[in-house]
Amino acid sequence: MPVMETTESPVIEHNSASVALDELATRIVAGAGRLAAATCAWLLLVADFDARDGAWKFGMASTPQWLSFHCGLAHRTAVEHLRVARALAAFPNMAEAMAAGTLSYSQARAIARLAKPGEVRLVDDLLGIARHGTVAHLEVMVRGLRTVDHNEHPAPQSEREHVSGRWGEDSMWALTARLDPERGALVDAAITKLADAEGGSKADALVRLAEIGLAALADQQKPPRELRGDERAAVIIHLDPAKMTAEPAAGSTKPGRPAARIERGPGLPDAVVRRLLCDGRVRTLLRKDEQVLDVGRAHRLVTRKQYRALLKRHDGHCAHPGCPNTTKLHAHHVLPWLVGGPTDLDNLILLCERHHVALHEHAYRICKLGKARFRFETPDGVDLQNPIDTVPLSDMPALEAEHADLDPAAATTKWDGQRMQRDYAISVIAGRRYGATG
Repeated sequence: MPVMETTESPVIEHNSASVALDELATRIVAGAGRLAAATCAWLLLVADFDARDGAWKFGMASTPQWLSFHCGLAHRTAVEHLRVARALAAFPNMAEAMAAGTLSYSQARAIARLAKPGEVRLVDDLLGIARHGTVAHLEVMVRGLRTVDHNEHPAPQSEREHVSGRWGEDSMWALTARLDPERGALVDAAITKLADAEGGSKADALVRLAEIGLAALADQQKPPRELRGDERAAVIIHLDPAKMTAEPAAGSTKPGRPAARIERGPGLPDAVVRRLLCDGRVRTLLRKDEQVLDVGRAHRLVTRKQYRALLKRHDGHCAHPGCPNTTKLHAHHVLPWLVGGPTDLDNLILLCERHHVALHEHAYRICKLGKARFRFETPDGVDLQNPIDTVPLSDMPALEAEHADLDPAAATTKWDGQRMQRDYAISVIAGRRYGATG
């Protein structure tokens, strides 16, 4: 029988074979405490970055998206890290415990799921459980307290079903619906499944449901396909070109009368009009002296061949640096169509919905380099392909040297092995949280 030759890794031999088992265990536990402290410091930086809307400066739609691109985190992981970062910034006692190595990231994540702004006392109670129990104990407590929260503050019940929509002062559309439980569960399941399948928010999923419904009604094809350009033009806006200004400078807040309005709806900001005009999301009626001049579709909308060429040029995803989105891609006119930009490939680029919105809100800009090449940059002119100057690794302090003053056993729980009385513990902390006596 052949014998497989193995080669011992010199790193493993150095770190384990030459170190006594007790010392190895001590170093692992000590490293866990230092890792928690380093993670806390990093998360507080993330919280500060988020509070300053740093992602927008770099042309990203959100802090998790920025973290995903620049720090190699999965988007869902980045969302969780940001939630914990915000909790650490809001509760200094929680940050202090994690900086001391006595609170792990897993424990901080569990607390962040429950604690609301201002609930310092609740955080203190949960920190006590984290210190004297395991992560499993803390998770049980958090789930129980969330159940108490739902029972103490139930959602109002409606006696009849209704669906209503209204336009807000900011030209946003608000939807309110109340359905019987089984019908509500059906709608919720559809929205949740779409959001999970396409990696978007529930708001994105609701819009996607509307698109699928319109496509299905249009031709009954199965499975439902995405809407074509003319079918997507389901909303009519009335535009007065005389009121439409040239592209404003970044950061301009000069007010003005809306140049366009939704039919039977409110006026629209110019930035919204420019974004909608890019990809045929609306059917536009250009008016002068109440006379219809041009619907614009024949010259403004990209053809199917042009759209396929854009997909091929950008490998089927958003052209923004670091964006992986492959759905809800809009064909954007780099030089706006409204001011003479041609509908040809040298002036077109694919952007996902989030980056399309961000562009028209001046979070970043696109410069034409010629021959269908483009440069993405911040309003300050920083190239978004390489926005950060990296620090040489030798300039970064070693983890052990940076946190050498921590207790080597800081990450070790003080649980003494006794069974937790779950119901009693939850009732006590819930009573303290809501000010109950007795």
